[in-house]
Amino acid sequence: MDLDAESEAKLRQVLEHDPQHPRDAYLFIFAGLARAQQEVIADAGAGRDRHVGGADLLEALRDLALEEFGPLAFRVLAEWNIHRTDDFGRLIFGLVDAGLLSVTAEDSMADFVDGYDFTAAFVEPFAETGEMPTGLPPIT
Repeated sequence: MDLDAESEAKLRQVLEHDPQHPRDAYLFIFAGLARAQQEVIADAGAGRDRHVGGADLLEALRDLALEEFGPLAFRVLAEWNIHRTDDFGRLIFGLVDAGLLSVTAEDSMADFVDGYDFTAAFVEPFAETGEMPTGLPPIT
């Protein structure tokens, strides 16, 4: 994902204040938001509001992680220090604070708390089919 110079500068500031999460984690949030926006716009014809809410964004992030990383999704997210849906929320609201994303009065961090269980979302689909890579250290 390419950011304009102003957005890139803002993202650098976010990264300076958040050394816990790499740039790729934030770019993943942008990609998930783009995906959620496309899905919401597609559904808007059915009389749905065009706003991307927390649940929409969490679903898009889950689907994107599974699509992009497959059986390694859990591990990639863990490498980025993303272990729960509220971690996604913290990244999102960090981008909001930096002026890179906007929210409505109805949006809150609470929208991202306990959205789904990471093991159920990112491990179980592959463990059931035997697609999990072998030889990896245990998931903690």
